[in-house]
Amino acid sequence: MKKVRVIYYTQTGQLKQLLDSLLGPLAEMSGVSTEYREVKPAVAYPFPWTRKAFLNVFPETFLEAPISLQEQPGHDQGGCDLVVLAFQPWYLSPSPPISTFLKTPEAGRMINRSPVLTVIGSRNMWQRSYERVKEMVEFQGGHLVGNIAFFDRAPNLVSVVTLAYWMFTGKKDCFLGMFPKPGVSEADIAGASRFGQAIGAALTGNGLDALEDTLRKLGAAETNDSLARLENRAKRIFNLWAEGIIKRPNIRQFLLNIFYVELIVGLIILSPLTALWGRLMKLFKKLSG
Repeated sequence: MKKVRVIYYTQTGQLKQLLDSLLGPLAEMSGVSTEYREVKPAVAYPFPWTRKAFLNVFPETFLEAPISLQEQPGHDQGGCDLVVLAFQPWYLSPSPPISTFLKTPEAGRMINRSPVLTVIGSRNMWQRSYERVKEMVEFQGGHLVGNIAFFDRAPNLVSVVTLAYWMFTGKKDCFLGMFPKPGVSEADIAGASRFGQAIGAALTGNGLDALEDTLRKLGAAETNDSLARLENRAKRIFNLWAEGIIKRPNIRQFLLNIFYVELIVGLIILSPLTALWGRLMKLFKKLSG
């Protein structure tokens, strides 16, 4: 019997939908058992968000300040054949429940000496948060065998509008009747089962060593050079803001409001410029090649 341990946190429920679809093929295999460990903050984050609450989590989230988690005794913390670790990026970092959990002794007991597959549910920029999770997993003694990233496929600025609509209203329908639905598409959620079939085959047959290559061939972790450059720029800006806000608690809300304005302006200006630069570089390489 192959044992799979699933560790996840979801605020909106979308990530659990992805996991249900992804791991559906494993549930049908008689030789595989699956257990879930839902990481829960001691004080739940609001959903839908208010603008104030959404901004207020920024500094601590980016700097990975720990939060209090609910205690959940009774989980098997021994070794297993595969750990599936599912998370969302918040402000380019793993969400606070996951970043906190990955620094606990419990995470070490659950992950140590185990192969780990990461699963990401994201708007579109997920690479920095993945690198941080990878570092924390390796620190706890786990080793990565693959990554699957699900993201909103709408253009960057469009996804900003639709995600804001979803986050601040709780509605996952078409904003104004003309924008696409926010978040990971229903087609991509339904199509996650193809990865589950590959995971099941690796567990019960040919081993996990080649799983990452198999998943990549199935489109598991599509990257975008323009968004990667945008993440790198945003990372430096976010760090300055987060450090500055933490050091000045007496004017915290004032600084958060200025940060919010800069965030919106930056998305409107930097996003199309970064995309244009990426296209120009591709054209230059093509012409010079």
